[in-house]
Amino acid sequence: MELTKLIKNHSERSRLMLHRDNFFHYEYNYNWQFLKGYERYALNLLCLKRPADLCAYLKIDFQTLQNIINQPEYHHYLIPKKSGGNRQIDAPNQTLKKIQKQLNRSLQGIYLCYKPISVHGFIIHPRSEKKAANIVENALPHVGKKYVLNIDLENFFPSIKAKRIQDLFNDWMFQFNENMVNVLTLLTTINGHLPQGAPTSPVLSNMVCFQLDNQLRNWSEQHQITYTRYADDLTFSSDNPIDAKLILDIRSIIIQNDFCVNEKKLRIRAKNRKQTVTGLIVNDKVNVDRKMMKNVRAMLHDFKMNGINSATQKHFDLNRLASMNECQSFVNKLNGNIGFIGQVRGVEDKIFLKFKEQLSGINQNDNHAN
Repeated sequence: MELTKLIKNHSERSRLMLHRDNFFHYEYNYNWQFLKGYERYALNLLCLKRPADLCAYLKIDFQTLQNIINQPEYHHYLIPKKSGGNRQIDAPNQTLKKIQKQLNRSLQGIYLCYKPISVHGFIIHPRSEKKAANIVENALPHVGKKYVLNIDLENFFPSIKAKRIQDLFNDWMFQFNENMVNVLTLLTTINGHLPQGAPTSPVLSNMVCFQLDNQLRNWSEQHQITYTRYADDLTFSSDNPIDAKLILDIRSIIIQNDFCVNEKKLRIRAKNRKQTVTGLIVNDKVNVDRKMMKNVRAMLHDFKMNGINSATQKHFDLNRLASMNECQSFVNKLNGNIGFIGQVRGVEDKIFLKFKEQLSGINQNDNHAN
């Protein structure tokens, strides 16, 4: 059956699931044409009834779908954590990644209709497809508060088990039948949990946290506390002290929702100390850490005075000549850090414009020298 016919046959359910009034809790100027596109992506998934319909939606044959489900291919590797230790990445192969990307568009469209306003990580921005909701918007509500509490959820993606994804696809947001629930769960999980590295994992984690976010937001409003979440980073801020009893309440809600607090990353900061939210300073305004500004200045100085090879050696702590790839990585890192400063401080910020001009001048001189 064609997808358009499926949508018509399920128009009542579609209207129930995707009523546009759900968008009105955002304080944004909407790009309605953009939102309509994601509404269509959402409907395309919600109207599927059988695995055969899913094949049509994914534009693959049934045998291919069976092979992927029975033998999903992932590349597993470790990357170092900033806090120490390693994080396992489960990266799907190209075929599965393409499928997950298509599912992600539909899942993002569904989540956009219902997402709590306190969530800022891994979501589509209602104003523009080119602008993702980001850590700056996550930090803004906490600026200038007397107390900021940071809580991290431990082993976020691996802690979300396949059973929870199964329950999600069977829940009110989807109401799929058993066959569809099982197929979608197998396409989006590996070894019994959400894979960190799959395109679908971020939005599915947000959906799993739907109840957690609503409970924490309601509790926070009752206690005159501001709450936001960016992936596994939970932030609470208030002009009143956040005491041990309040933290115990938060822990209780987190545990009720089958998550664990990373004790090493739990911290509370008063106004007289550096307050951060997802790595950004929020004491007086949203700003980047001084260490990053200092590092960018040092990188630019070394690049200008000593050349790309010497600068790369120093900042990557190499005891040999840097390769071309390492030199390019240095430039990419420098360019990325400057871009991040512009994102946080604004593209009209004097420091950002100065850094950008300095890098452009160095690159031009370097090109002339070559």
